[in-house]
Amino acid sequence: MQRRTLLSFGASGFAQNVIGTCLGVHLFVFYTDVAGLAPLWVSAGLIVASLWDAVSDLAMGRISDATRFAAGRRRPYILLGAVPVGLSFVMLLSPPAELEGAALGLYFTGALLLLFTAKTVTQVPALSLLPELAGGYHERTRLAAARELLGNVGDLVGLLLPIVLVMTIAGAEGGSDGAADPVVARAASARAFTWAAWIGGGLAAVALLITVFGTRERALAPRAPAAPLGDVFRALRDNPAFRALLGASCLGALAFAFVQSLVIYVMEHVMGESDPEVHLAAFVTNAVFAILSYPFWTRLAERFGKPFAFRAGLALSSVTFASVFFVGPGAHVLLFVVMAFSGAANVGFWMMLHALNADVTDLDELVHGERREGLFAGFAALVRKVGFALAAAGVGVGLTLVGYQADAAPSAGTVEGLRLLFAVPPTILVVGALLLFRRFELTRESHDEVRAALAARAGELSQVAPARGLAPQESPGSSLQPAYLPLRSPTGT
Repeated sequence: MQRRTLLSFGASGFAQNVIGTCLGVHLFVFYTDVAGLAPLWVSAGLIVASLWDAVSDLAMGRISDATRFAAGRRRPYILLGAVPVGLSFVMLLSPPAELEGAALGLYFTGALLLLFTAKTVTQVPALSLLPELAGGYHERTRLAAARELLGNVGDLVGLLLPIVLVMTIAGAEGGSDGAADPVVARAASARAFTWAAWIGGGLAAVALLITVFGTRERALAPRAPAAPLGDVFRALRDNPAFRALLGASCLGALAFAFVQSLVIYVMEHVMGESDPEVHLAAFVTNAVFAILSYPFWTRLAERFGKPFAFRAGLALSSVTFASVFFVGPGAHVLLFVVMAFSGAANVGFWMMLHALNADVTDLDELVHGERREGLFAGFAALVRKVGFALAAAGVGVGLTLVGYQADAAPSAGTVEGLRLLFAVPPTILVVGALLLFRRFELTRESHDEVRAALAARAGELSQVAPARGLAPQESPGSSLQPAYLPLRSPTGT
Protein backbone atom coordinates (compact mmCIF):
# COMPACT_ATOMS: atom_id res chain seq x y z
CA MET A 1 0.00 0.00 0.00
CA GLN A 2 1.32 3.44 -0.93
CA ARG A 3 2.51 5.69 1.86
CA ARG A 4 0.36 8.50 0.48
CA THR A 5 -2.76 6.39 0.97
CA LEU A 6 -1.76 5.46 4.51
CA LEU A 7 -1.08 9.06 5.50
CA SER A 8 -4.11 10.52 3.73
CA PHE A 9 -6.50 8.02 5.25
CA GLY A 10 -4.79 8.42 8.62
CA ALA A 11 -5.43 12.16 8.48
CA SER A 12 -9.12 11.45 9.08
CA GLY A 13 -8.13 9.87 12.39
CA PHE A 14 -6.23 13.01 13.34
CA ALA A 15 -9.30 15.13 12.55
CA GLN A 16 -11.56 12.93 14.62
CA ASN A 17 -9.29 12.71 17.65
CA VAL A 18 -8.05 16.29 17.86
CA ILE A 19 -11.67 17.27 18.54
CA GLY A 20 -12.92 14.09 20.20
CA THR A 21 -10.10 13.84 22.73
CA CYS A 22 -10.23 17.53 23.54
CA LEU A 23 -13.93 17.12 24.31
CA GLY A 24 -13.47 13.83 26.13
CA VAL A 25 -10.88 15.23 28.52
CA HIS A 26 -11.72 18.92 28.78
CA LEU A 27 -15.40 19.44 27.91
CA PHE A 28 -16.85 18.48 31.27
CA VAL A 29 -14.23 20.44 33.22
CA PHE A 30 -14.59 23.45 30.93
CA TYR A 31 -18.35 23.71 31.26
CA THR A 32 -18.50 22.97 35.01
CA ASP A 33 -15.42 24.87 36.23
CA VAL A 34 -14.99 27.62 33.62
CA ALA A 35 -18.41 28.26 32.07
CA GLY A 36 -20.24 27.55 35.35
CA LEU A 37 -22.78 25.01 34.09
CA ALA A 38 -24.15 22.41 36.51
CA PRO A 39 -22.88 18.84 35.88
CA LEU A 40 -26.41 17.52 35.36
CA TRP A 41 -26.98 20.07 32.60
CA VAL A 42 -23.84 18.84 30.84
CA SER A 43 -25.06 15.26 31.19
CA ALA A 44 -28.51 16.15 29.86
CA GLY A 45 -27.07 17.89 26.80
CA LEU A 46 -24.86 14.91 26.03
CA ILE A 47 -27.76 12.49 26.32
CA VAL A 48 -29.84 14.53 23.86
CA ALA A 49 -26.93 14.75 21.43
CA SER A 50 -26.23 11.02 21.68
CA LEU A 51 -29.86 10.18 20.89
CA TRP A 52 -29.59 12.32 17.77
CA ASP A 53 -26.34 10.55 16.90
CA ALA A 54 -28.11 7.21 17.15
CA VAL A 55 -30.23 8.30 14.20
CA SER A 56 -27.78 10.41 12.20
CA ASP A 57 -24.85 7.97 12.17
CA LEU A 58 -26.93 5.12 10.78
CA ALA A 59 -28.71 7.42 8.33
CA MET A 60 -25.39 8.82 7.10
CA GLY A 61 -24.02 5.34 6.53
CA ARG A 62 -27.04 4.37 4.48
CA ILE A 63 -26.94 7.62 2.49
CA SER A 64 -23.25 7.15 1.76
CA ASP A 65 -23.74 3.55 0.64
CA ALA A 66 -26.48 4.63 -1.78
CA THR A 67 -24.51 7.53 -3.28
CA ARG A 68 -23.11 7.30 -6.82
CA PHE A 69 -21.25 10.58 -7.38
CA ALA A 70 -18.51 10.65 -10.00
CA ALA A 71 -16.03 11.46 -7.21
CA GLY A 72 -17.14 8.45 -5.17
CA ARG A 73 -19.49 7.52 -2.35
CA ARG A 74 -17.45 8.83 0.59
CA ARG A 75 -15.16 11.74 -0.21
CA PRO A 76 -17.82 14.26 -1.34
CA TYR A 77 -19.41 14.11 2.10
CA ILE A 78 -16.06 14.52 3.85
CA LEU A 79 -15.46 17.60 1.71
CA LEU A 80 -18.93 18.93 2.53
CA GLY A 81 -18.49 18.62 6.30
CA ALA A 82 -14.84 19.63 6.77
CA VAL A 83 -15.38 23.34 7.45
CA PRO A 84 -18.61 22.93 9.48
CA VAL A 85 -16.75 20.56 11.81
CA GLY A 86 -14.23 23.26 12.66
CA LEU A 87 -16.77 26.06 13.03
CA SER A 88 -19.15 24.08 15.24
CA PHE A 89 -16.20 23.12 17.47
CA VAL A 90 -15.44 26.81 17.94
CA MET A 91 -19.09 27.49 18.74
CA LEU A 92 -19.16 24.77 21.41
CA LEU A 93 -16.08 26.04 23.25
CA SER A 94 -16.98 29.74 22.96
CA PRO A 95 -20.25 30.16 24.88
CA PRO A 96 -21.35 33.79 25.38
CA ALA A 97 -20.14 35.01 28.77
CA GLU A 98 -23.54 36.46 29.68
CA LEU A 99 -25.31 33.07 29.48
CA GLU A 100 -25.93 31.07 32.63
CA GLY A 101 -28.25 28.41 34.01
CA ALA A 102 -30.86 27.05 31.61
CA ALA A 103 -29.86 29.45 28.82
CA LEU A 104 -26.28 28.20 28.94
CA GLY A 105 -27.50 24.61 29.08
CA LEU A 106 -29.61 25.10 25.95
CA TYR A 107 -26.72 26.78 24.14
CA PHE A 108 -24.45 23.87 25.08
CA THR A 109 -26.96 21.33 23.79
CA GLY A 110 -27.52 23.18 20.51
CA ALA A 111 -23.81 23.62 19.82
CA LEU A 112 -23.16 19.98 20.62
CA LEU A 113 -25.91 18.89 18.21
CA LEU A 114 -24.34 20.95 15.42
CA LEU A 115 -20.88 19.52 16.09
CA PHE A 116 -22.10 15.93 16.27
CA THR A 117 -24.01 16.36 13.01
CA ALA A 118 -20.98 17.79 11.21
CA LYS A 119 -18.76 15.03 12.58
CA THR A 120 -21.24 12.41 11.40
CA VAL A 121 -21.18 13.79 7.85
CA THR A 122 -17.38 13.37 7.77
CA GLN A 123 -16.60 10.54 10.17
CA VAL A 124 -18.93 7.83 8.86
CA PRO A 125 -17.80 8.16 5.21
CA ALA A 126 -14.16 8.33 6.34
CA LEU A 127 -14.46 5.08 8.31
CA SER A 128 -16.22 3.52 5.31
CA LEU A 129 -13.09 4.05 3.21
CA LEU A 130 -11.05 1.49 5.15
CA PRO A 131 -12.50 -1.73 3.64
CA GLU A 132 -12.56 -0.08 0.22
CA LEU A 133 -8.90 0.95 0.30
CA ALA A 134 -7.59 -2.38 1.62
CA GLY A 135 -8.84 -5.93 1.08
CA GLY A 136 -6.16 -8.09 2.69
CA TYR A 137 -6.32 -9.17 6.35
CA HIS A 138 -2.95 -7.69 7.36
CA GLU A 139 -3.23 -4.79 4.91
CA ARG A 140 -6.30 -3.62 6.79
CA THR A 141 -4.43 -3.89 10.06
CA ARG A 142 -1.73 -1.57 8.71
CA LEU A 143 -4.30 0.88 7.36
CA ALA A 144 -6.14 0.90 10.70
CA ALA A 145 -2.78 1.39 12.42
CA ALA A 146 -2.04 4.43 10.25
CA ARG A 147 -5.40 5.95 11.14
CA GLU A 148 -4.99 5.32 14.85
CA LEU A 149 -1.35 6.45 14.81
CA LEU A 150 -2.24 9.84 13.36
CA GLY A 151 -5.26 9.75 15.63
CA ASN A 152 -2.87 9.59 18.57
CA VAL A 153 -1.11 12.66 17.23
CA GLY A 154 -4.54 14.26 17.23
CA ASP A 155 -5.01 13.03 20.81
CA LEU A 156 -1.81 14.79 21.80
CA VAL A 157 -2.82 18.05 20.14
CA GLY A 158 -6.36 17.92 21.53
CA LEU A 159 -5.06 17.22 25.02
CA LEU A 160 -2.34 19.83 25.06
CA LEU A 161 -3.88 22.79 23.25
CA PRO A 162 -6.16 23.89 26.11
CA ILE A 163 -3.51 23.22 28.77
CA VAL A 164 -0.75 25.12 26.97
CA LEU A 165 -3.03 28.03 26.11
CA VAL A 166 -4.44 28.24 29.64
CA MET A 167 -0.88 28.31 30.99
CA THR A 168 0.10 31.00 28.48
CA ILE A 169 -2.94 33.27 28.62
CA ALA A 170 -3.88 32.82 32.26
CA GLY A 171 -0.24 33.08 33.29
CA ALA A 172 0.24 36.31 31.37
CA GLU A 173 -2.83 37.81 33.05
CA GLY A 174 -2.06 36.47 36.52
CA GLY A 175 -4.90 33.93 36.36
CA SER A 176 -2.74 30.86 36.97
CA ASP A 177 -1.72 32.17 40.39
CA GLY A 178 -3.77 30.57 43.14
CA ALA A 179 -4.20 33.98 44.78
CA ALA A 180 -5.62 35.55 41.65
CA ASP A 181 -9.21 36.69 41.34
CA PRO A 182 -11.27 33.60 40.34
CA VAL A 183 -13.34 35.72 37.95
CA VAL A 184 -10.21 36.87 36.14
CA ALA A 185 -8.86 33.33 36.06
CA ARG A 186 -12.09 31.98 34.56
CA ALA A 187 -12.19 34.70 31.91
CA ALA A 188 -8.58 33.95 30.94
CA SER A 189 -9.32 30.22 30.76
CA ALA A 190 -12.39 30.91 28.61
CA ARG A 191 -10.26 32.87 26.12
CA ALA A 192 -7.71 30.06 26.09
CA PHE A 193 -10.38 27.50 25.19
CA THR A 194 -11.68 29.74 22.41
CA TRP A 195 -8.21 29.90 20.89
CA ALA A 196 -7.83 26.15 21.34
CA ALA A 197 -11.09 25.62 19.45
CA TRP A 198 -10.02 27.82 16.53
CA ILE A 199 -6.65 26.09 16.23
CA GLY A 200 -7.98 22.56 16.75
CA GLY A 201 -10.98 23.10 14.49
CA GLY A 202 -8.78 24.52 11.74
CA LEU A 203 -6.37 21.60 11.94
CA ALA A 204 -9.27 19.13 11.82
CA ALA A 205 -10.70 20.77 8.70
CA VAL A 206 -7.33 20.70 6.93
CA ALA A 207 -6.80 17.04 7.86
CA LEU A 208 -10.19 16.10 6.42
CA LEU A 209 -9.32 17.86 3.17
CA ILE A 210 -6.10 15.83 3.01
CA THR A 211 -8.21 12.67 3.23
CA VAL A 212 -10.48 13.92 0.45
CA PHE A 213 -7.71 14.73 -2.02
CA GLY A 214 -5.20 12.05 -1.00
CA THR A 215 -7.33 8.91 -1.38
CA ARG A 216 -9.07 7.28 -4.31
CA GLU A 217 -12.21 5.17 -4.11
CA ARG A 218 -12.60 2.06 -6.19
CA ALA A 219 -15.07 1.95 -9.07
CA LEU A 220 -18.37 0.21 -8.31
CA ALA A 221 -20.77 -1.69 -10.50
CA PRO A 222 -24.31 -0.35 -10.99
CA ARG A 223 -26.21 -0.77 -7.78
CA ALA A 224 -29.32 -2.85 -7.25
CA PRO A 225 -32.24 -1.24 -5.37
CA ALA A 226 -31.47 -0.94 -1.66
CA ALA A 227 -33.08 -3.42 0.67
CA PRO A 228 -35.75 -2.09 3.06
CA LEU A 229 -34.26 -0.72 6.26
CA GLY A 230 -35.90 -3.45 8.33
CA ASP A 231 -34.17 -6.12 6.22
CA VAL A 232 -30.87 -4.34 6.74
CA PHE A 233 -31.21 -4.40 10.52
CA ARG A 234 -32.19 -8.06 10.42
CA ALA A 235 -29.09 -8.80 8.35
CA LEU A 236 -26.90 -7.08 10.93
CA ARG A 237 -28.69 -8.90 13.72
CA ASP A 238 -28.08 -12.24 12.02
CA ASN A 239 -24.34 -11.59 11.59
CA PRO A 240 -22.80 -13.23 14.69
CA ALA A 241 -19.39 -11.63 14.24
CA PHE A 242 -20.94 -8.18 14.01
CA ARG A 243 -23.11 -8.73 17.08
CA ALA A 244 -20.13 -9.80 19.17
CA LEU A 245 -17.95 -6.93 17.94
CA LEU A 246 -20.68 -4.32 18.40
CA GLY A 247 -21.49 -5.40 21.94
CA ALA A 248 -17.86 -5.64 23.05
CA SER A 249 -16.84 -2.37 21.42
CA CYS A 250 -19.83 -0.54 22.88
CA LEU A 251 -18.95 -1.57 26.44
CA GLY A 252 -15.23 -0.99 25.87
CA ALA A 253 -15.74 2.47 24.40
CA LEU A 254 -18.01 3.37 27.31
CA ALA A 255 -15.36 2.25 29.81
CA PHE A 256 -12.57 4.24 28.16
CA ALA A 257 -14.72 7.35 27.76
CA PHE A 258 -15.72 7.15 31.43
CA VAL A 259 -12.08 7.10 32.53
CA GLN A 260 -11.15 9.84 30.07
CA SER A 261 -13.81 12.16 31.47
CA LEU A 262 -12.56 11.63 35.04
CA VAL A 263 -8.78 11.73 34.64
CA ILE A 264 -8.38 15.46 35.34
CA TYR A 265 -10.67 15.26 38.37
CA VAL A 266 -8.50 12.42 39.72
CA MET A 267 -5.26 14.33 39.17
CA GLU A 268 -6.58 17.49 40.78
CA HIS A 269 -8.63 16.13 43.68
CA VAL A 270 -7.29 12.62 44.42
CA MET A 271 -3.63 13.47 43.86
CA GLY A 272 -4.01 17.12 44.83
CA GLU A 273 -2.07 18.05 41.69
CA SER A 274 -3.45 21.17 40.02
CA ASP A 275 -0.20 22.26 38.36
CA PRO A 276 -0.96 22.44 34.60
CA GLU A 277 2.67 21.57 33.84
CA VAL A 278 2.24 18.20 35.56
CA HIS A 279 -0.99 17.62 33.61
CA LEU A 280 0.86 18.51 30.44
CA ALA A 281 3.71 16.10 31.13
CA ALA A 282 1.29 13.29 32.05
CA PHE A 283 -0.72 13.63 28.84
CA VAL A 284 2.43 13.86 26.71
CA THR A 285 3.66 10.64 28.32
CA ASN A 286 0.34 8.95 27.54
CA ALA A 287 0.34 9.98 23.88
CA VAL A 288 4.02 9.24 23.26
CA PHE A 289 3.78 5.70 24.59
CA ALA A 290 0.60 5.18 22.58
CA ILE A 291 2.45 6.15 19.41
CA LEU A 292 5.44 3.97 20.28
CA SER A 293 3.20 0.94 20.83
CA TYR A 294 1.96 0.60 17.23
CA PRO A 295 4.70 -1.77 16.04
CA PHE A 296 3.94 -4.02 19.00
CA TRP A 297 0.20 -4.20 18.28
CA THR A 298 0.76 -4.68 14.55
CA ARG A 299 3.11 -7.61 15.14
CA LEU A 300 0.84 -9.08 17.81
CA ALA A 301 -2.11 -9.04 15.40
CA GLU A 302 -0.04 -10.57 12.60
CA ARG A 303 1.25 -13.32 14.89
CA PHE A 304 -1.87 -14.23 16.88
CA GLY A 305 -4.71 -12.55 14.97
CA LYS A 306 -6.74 -9.38 15.43
CA PRO A 307 -9.28 -10.89 17.86
CA PHE A 308 -6.47 -11.84 20.25
CA ALA A 309 -4.98 -8.34 20.06
CA PHE A 310 -8.43 -6.80 20.66
CA ARG A 311 -8.88 -8.88 23.83
CA ALA A 312 -5.37 -8.02 24.99
CA GLY A 313 -6.03 -4.29 24.59
CA LEU A 314 -9.17 -4.55 26.70
CA ALA A 315 -7.59 -6.68 29.41
CA LEU A 316 -4.42 -4.60 29.76
CA SER A 317 -6.37 -1.34 29.87
CA SER A 318 -8.38 -2.56 32.84
CA VAL A 319 -5.17 -2.76 34.88
CA THR A 320 -4.90 1.03 34.81
CA PHE A 321 -8.36 1.48 36.34
CA ALA A 322 -7.29 -0.12 39.62
CA SER A 323 -4.21 2.11 39.82
CA VAL A 324 -6.37 4.92 41.21
CA PHE A 325 -6.31 3.19 44.61
CA PHE A 326 -2.52 3.52 44.76
CA VAL A 327 -2.04 7.11 43.64
CA GLY A 328 -2.12 10.00 46.06
CA PRO A 329 -0.50 13.36 46.71
CA GLY A 330 3.07 13.43 45.41
CA ALA A 331 2.89 10.05 43.59
CA HIS A 332 4.26 11.50 40.36
CA VAL A 333 6.33 8.50 39.33
CA LEU A 334 3.35 6.15 39.58
CA LEU A 335 1.20 8.67 37.70
CA PHE A 336 3.60 8.70 34.74
CA VAL A 337 3.94 4.91 34.76
CA VAL A 338 0.17 4.51 34.67
CA MET A 339 -0.24 7.11 31.91
CA ALA A 340 2.43 5.40 29.80
CA PHE A 341 0.90 1.95 30.27
CA SER A 342 -2.65 3.12 29.58
CA GLY A 343 -1.59 4.95 26.41
CA ALA A 344 -0.03 1.79 24.99
CA ALA A 345 -2.87 -0.51 26.11
CA ASN A 346 -5.70 1.59 24.68
CA VAL A 347 -4.19 1.42 21.20
CA GLY A 348 -4.87 -2.30 20.99
CA PHE A 349 -8.60 -1.78 21.48
CA TRP A 350 -9.15 1.10 19.05
CA MET A 351 -6.79 -0.10 16.34
CA MET A 352 -8.27 -3.60 16.22
CA LEU A 353 -11.85 -2.31 16.43
CA HIS A 354 -11.57 -0.52 13.08
CA ALA A 355 -9.69 -3.38 11.40
CA LEU A 356 -12.20 -6.00 12.60
CA ASN A 357 -15.16 -3.84 11.59
CA ALA A 358 -13.79 -3.80 8.03
CA ASP A 359 -13.55 -7.61 8.02
CA VAL A 360 -17.16 -7.93 9.17
CA THR A 361 -18.36 -6.02 6.09
CA ASP A 362 -16.91 -8.77 3.88
CA LEU A 363 -18.95 -11.34 5.76
CA ASP A 364 -22.10 -9.30 5.17
CA GLU A 365 -21.33 -8.95 1.46
CA LEU A 366 -20.82 -12.69 1.09
CA VAL A 367 -24.25 -13.49 2.49
CA HIS A 368 -26.30 -10.58 1.14
CA GLY A 369 -24.51 -9.63 -2.07
CA GLU A 370 -24.16 -5.91 -1.28
CA ARG A 371 -21.31 -3.80 0.06
CA ARG A 372 -22.52 -1.70 3.00
CA GLU A 373 -19.36 -0.22 4.47
CA GLY A 374 -21.25 2.96 5.30
CA LEU A 375 -23.81 1.18 7.42
CA PHE A 376 -21.16 -0.68 9.40
CA ALA A 377 -19.10 2.50 9.76
CA GLY A 378 -22.24 4.22 11.02
CA PHE A 379 -22.53 1.64 13.75
CA ALA A 380 -18.83 2.00 14.61
CA ALA A 381 -19.15 5.79 14.85
CA LEU A 382 -22.31 5.40 16.88
CA VAL A 383 -20.50 3.16 19.37
CA ARG A 384 -17.74 5.69 19.99
CA LYS A 385 -20.04 8.70 20.28
CA VAL A 386 -22.64 6.99 22.43
CA GLY A 387 -19.87 5.67 24.65
CA PHE A 388 -18.55 9.18 25.13
CA ALA A 389 -22.00 10.64 25.76
CA LEU A 390 -23.16 7.94 28.17
CA ALA A 391 -19.87 8.15 30.04
CA ALA A 392 -20.22 11.89 30.41
CA ALA A 393 -23.79 11.42 31.58
CA GLY A 394 -22.63 8.85 34.13
CA VAL A 395 -19.81 11.12 35.25
CA GLY A 396 -22.25 13.98 35.78
CA VAL A 397 -24.52 11.85 37.94
CA GLY A 398 -21.53 10.34 39.73
CA LEU A 399 -19.95 13.70 40.54
CA THR A 400 -23.24 14.87 41.97
CA LEU A 401 -23.63 11.73 44.09
CA VAL A 402 -20.12 11.97 45.58
CA GLY A 403 -20.69 15.61 46.49
CA TYR A 404 -18.29 17.25 44.05
CA GLN A 405 -18.41 21.07 43.94
CA ALA A 406 -16.28 23.05 41.52
CA ASP A 407 -15.35 25.85 43.93
CA ALA A 408 -14.95 23.83 47.12
CA ALA A 409 -12.18 21.62 48.48
CA PRO A 410 -13.25 17.95 48.26
CA SER A 411 -14.01 16.07 51.46
CA ALA A 412 -12.46 12.69 52.24
CA GLY A 413 -15.71 11.06 51.16
CA THR A 414 -15.64 12.88 47.83
CA VAL A 415 -12.06 11.75 47.19
CA GLU A 416 -12.94 8.12 47.88
CA GLY A 417 -16.02 8.50 45.71
CA LEU A 418 -13.84 9.71 42.83
CA ARG A 419 -11.60 6.66 43.24
CA LEU A 420 -14.58 4.33 43.06
CA LEU A 421 -16.03 6.14 40.04
CA PHE A 422 -12.72 5.84 38.21
CA ALA A 423 -12.18 2.14 38.95
CA VAL A 424 -15.39 0.18 39.46
CA PRO A 425 -17.76 1.04 36.56
CA PRO A 426 -15.04 0.83 33.84
CA THR A 427 -13.79 -2.51 35.17
CA ILE A 428 -17.29 -3.99 35.11
CA LEU A 429 -17.76 -2.73 31.55
CA VAL A 430 -14.48 -4.25 30.34
CA VAL A 431 -15.32 -7.62 31.88
CA GLY A 432 -18.67 -7.50 30.10
CA ALA A 433 -16.94 -6.63 26.82
CA LEU A 434 -14.58 -9.60 27.11
CA LEU A 435 -17.49 -11.94 27.81
CA LEU A 436 -19.44 -10.71 24.78
CA PHE A 437 -16.41 -10.94 22.50
CA ARG A 438 -16.01 -14.66 23.21
CA ARG A 439 -18.61 -15.19 20.46
CA PHE A 440 -16.49 -13.50 17.79
CA GLU A 441 -15.29 -16.29 15.46
CA LEU A 442 -14.02 -14.43 12.38
CA THR A 443 -10.35 -15.42 12.49
CA ARG A 444 -7.63 -14.82 9.93
CA GLU A 445 -8.25 -18.23 8.36
CA SER A 446 -12.02 -17.82 8.14
CA HIS A 447 -11.64 -14.30 6.73
CA ASP A 448 -9.35 -15.68 4.02
CA GLU A 449 -12.13 -18.14 3.14
CA VAL A 450 -14.64 -15.29 2.93
CA ARG A 451 -12.37 -13.28 0.62
CA ALA A 452 -11.76 -16.32 -1.57
CA ALA A 453 -15.50 -16.95 -1.84
CA LEU A 454 -16.11 -13.32 -2.80
CA ALA A 455 -13.40 -13.48 -5.45
CA ALA A 456 -14.86 -16.70 -6.85
CA ARG A 457 -18.34 -15.18 -6.94
CA ALA A 458 -17.02 -12.14 -8.79
CA GLY A 459 -15.45 -14.47 -11.36
CA GLU A 460 -18.71 -16.37 -11.83
CA LEU A 461 -20.77 -13.22 -12.21
CA SER A 462 -18.35 -11.70 -14.71
CA GLN A 463 -19.18 -14.64 -16.97
CA VAL A 464 -22.98 -14.71 -16.50
CA ALA A 465 -23.69 -10.97 -16.14
CA PRO A 466 -23.82 -10.21 -19.90
CA ALA A 467 -26.38 -12.98 -20.43
CA ARG A 468 -28.56 -12.17 -17.43
CA GLY A 469 -28.09 -8.41 -17.31
CA LEU A 470 -26.86 -8.60 -13.73
CA ALA A 471 -24.20 -6.59 -11.95
CA PRO A 472 -22.08 -8.28 -9.27
CA GLN A 473 -23.84 -6.41 -6.48
CA GLU A 474 -27.21 -7.74 -7.64
CA SER A 475 -26.30 -11.32 -6.84
CA PRO A 476 -28.99 -12.89 -4.65
CA GLY A 477 -26.52 -14.88 -2.60
CA SER A 478 -23.89 -17.50 -3.24
CA SER A 479 -23.39 -21.20 -2.88
CA LEU A 480 -19.77 -20.36 -2.13
CA GLN A 481 -20.55 -19.32 1.44
CA PRO A 482 -18.21 -21.18 3.84
CA ALA A 483 -20.16 -23.92 5.58
CA TYR A 484 -19.07 -22.93 9.09
CA LEU A 485 -20.79 -19.52 8.96
CA PRO A 486 -24.05 -19.65 10.95
CA LEU A 487 -25.70 -17.00 8.80
CA ARG A 488 -29.03 -16.83 7.06
CA SER A 489 -29.31 -16.56 3.33
CA PRO A 490 -30.84 -13.41 1.79
CA THR A 491 -34.22 -15.19 1.73
CA GLY A 492 -34.08 -15.68 5.50
CA THR A 493 -33.67 -19.47 5.39
